[in-house]
Amino acid sequence: MFNWIPWYRNRRRRSLTATPWPTQWSLYLNRNVRLTWRLTNDQRTKLRQRVQVMVGEKHWEGCDGLVVSDEMKVTIAANASLMLLGVENFYFDNVRTILIYPRVFARRQDAGLLAGGVEHRSGEAWQGGPIVLSWQNALQGGRNEDDGQNVVVHEFAHALDGLDGEMGGNIAFDSDEDSDAWQQVVAHEHTMLVEAAQHHRPTLLDHYGATNRAEFFAVATETFFERPRELEREHAQLFSLLQKYYRVDPIPWQR
Repeated sequence: MFNWIPWYRNRRRRSLTATPWPTQWSLYLNRNVRLTWRLTNDQRTKLRQRVQVMVGEKHWEGCDGLVVSDEMKVTIAANASLMLLGVENFYFDNVRTILIYPRVFARRQDAGLLAGGVEHRSGEAWQGGPIVLSWQNALQGGRNEDDGQNVVVHEFAHALDGLDGEMGGNIAFDSDEDSDAWQQVVAHEHTMLVEAAQHHRPTLLDHYGATNRAEFFAVATETFFERPRELEREHAQLFSLLQKYYRVDPIPWQR
């Protein structure tokens, strides 16, 4: 997760985090990002710093006539910043622009069975490009904190996945042993999820994770942050590896 950051960016970030935290922003968190309710004081301080940097650094752009508000920026940045509480000096530096639609948006399909058709999406992440989000779905994901669905976490997980140059579900660990374990565990878990999806069996992990290993990582990350107790109970190795990767334990945040 760690990137070398130029000195001038660090200076700007120190300036952003030195700015007083607006009282209204706390209201946005309490109303829209319920996973923040049970953070420790240290975690809450870190989250606020990360939100201040993301709100100040990223280019925020509304689509389909949407006017981007501070509430939108803070809500989205806070959901994404939950993923950064275990690391230092990283603020999704590979994401410069965040595009926000009012609700689900349409994308024309150019290949596959849906070629020529239209697909409606709640989010997208592009390698080296922007994060695209539906505000309606981002808001719903933050306010319903234990259903395993959070489009902001999902799309920013893709951004983390892309740090190695491709979004293929391969993430970097501090040790070769953990990296090897990740490959083995994901190979098994993804295969099991594909089989469950084919036979329409209910699973803790959303069946969308069966699409490919990139989507599996994003879905597993959503579940890790929103349903950690169940993930630890049903997929202990996967939970343990994600805990090592994010360097945080979200279980105390869950109701």
